[in-house]
Amino acid sequence: MTPESTIDIHNLDPKDVLREGAFEEYDEGMGFFFSELVDLNIIIYLAEQIVAFPFDLFASRDNQTFFSVVMASFYDSAILTITRLATDQKGDLFTLARFKNKVRDLVKEEYRKPFELRLKEARFDNQAEGLLAKARDLRDHRIEHTTRGEFIAGNIKLFRPNISDLKELRDALNRLLDALAFNVEYGMLPIHYNRHSLRKNEKTDIEEILDGIAKNSHYSNLPENNPERWKYRRPHLNVEDLEALNYYRRKFNLPEA
Repeated sequence: MTPESTIDIHNLDPKDVLREGAFEEYDEGMGFFFSELVDLNIIIYLAEQIVAFPFDLFASRDNQTFFSVVMASFYDSAILTITRLATDQKGDLFTLARFKNKVRDLVKEEYRKPFELRLKEARFDNQAEGLLAKARDLRDHRIEHTTRGEFIAGNIKLFRPNISDLKELRDALNRLLDALAFNVEYGMLPIHYNRHSLRKNEKTDIEEILDGIAKNSHYSNLPENNPERWKYRRPHLNVEDLEALNYYRRKFNLPEA
């Protein structure tokens, strides 16, 4: 390993790492992709909160339509953002992969080797590459376009990444942006979505919404409002549902049921 390859350039100022006159182009590109990735991170964060909420316990099927539509929109938005940033290669499209190559050209020769090492460490692994290819196919043949022939032939049964897959792709894109960053740490979520930044008893907006659904559910207050019915219903709850119910009852300062 050469001495140049051992240099830690992450804490260097970008104006020191980049060639003369390159900072403005670099800074504009980083700002653009940071903004795109913040949107992606927020979408996936909110989707995680919704997926984790026990709707079947606290809401009837008829009262889940709004969140079903929201989740479908979140899902499509996440796929579109991921594929737009990572897979599109046509024409003059501004992708994170192309920007990575541009930054490589903007880095001074003496910092080229340590920069290449950073890029290598942030490179998509085989699993992420496979997920990206499947996400692109889903975007091309289901989200953006569906031909009449495909619909009639039934050829639109495509692989649909789940939340874990989307998180893996999000993390890979976050790592790539971080590899391109010098002397800065990017926070990918608004500060009020950081649990450590919240004051005691303070909640995020999505937590307020979901807590409201749980609190207003007849199930949350069934032990107090109808003890006889609760005596019948409780034995039929599985362990997960009972734990979820008591989790929210504790949040509402109610005794465990």
